Amino acid sequence: MNQRIERYLSALFAGVPRTEKARELREELLANMTERYEDYLRQGKSETEAYSLTVASMGDLDEAIAQVRPDEDFRREAQRYRLRSARNTAIAVAGYILGAALVVGSALFQAEAAQITAVVLLLVLAAASTALLVYTHMSTPPEYRDPDDEDEDDRALLARPGGAAFQAAMKLYWLVVLVIYLAVSFVTFSWGTTWVIWPVAAVISAICRAVFELRNAR
Repeated sequence: MNQRIERYLSALFAGVPRTEKARELREELLANMTERYEDYLRQGKSETEAYSLTVASMGDLDEAIAQVRPDEDFRREAQRYRLRSARNTAIAVAGYILGAALVVGSALFQAEAAQITAVVLLLVLAAASTALLVYTHMSTPPEYRDPDDEDEDDRALLARPGGAAFQAAMKLYWLVVLVIYLAVSFVTFSWGTTWVIWPVAAVISAICRAVFELRNAR
């Protein structure tokens, strides 16, 4: 599939919420443009010529895109979800910071029980904060998530079958990595070495993304 067609559609649908109607329109346009593009290639056109002719043949799509743009009611509902997300994110971040502060503060006491209690509280707060973030993301309908928060690669990922589920799984993955990093760091106090968790996690994430892309390319 021509990546320029995907980028062209991503630009057209920038700012358009991911409603079922918008998804169906995008898939219809993608299938139509891909078919025309391949027809031009079979006619002996170069890839650049085929792409240009495909875009030109579609005409002005502004009217079709306008039909799936949000109305005032949708904007109000989307704003409600964004405010909820901002509030829950702030609470979760405060939970992480509070847990870290408890562990650092426990170092002032010589009692081992106090330090162990602080670490346990850290893990509880980190688990609660992570659960809140995951719940907030999973309970927000895709159409109410701000499309401006996603870059071009994210939009291309969401356009693929299973892309939304994969993206949600990767967000959960990074939250788990964060919890593991905090837990290991505060238990061992080996901050000089626990940073290795992040590059290892990034490599695993890249491998998962590559496997997903390869499976969709077949």
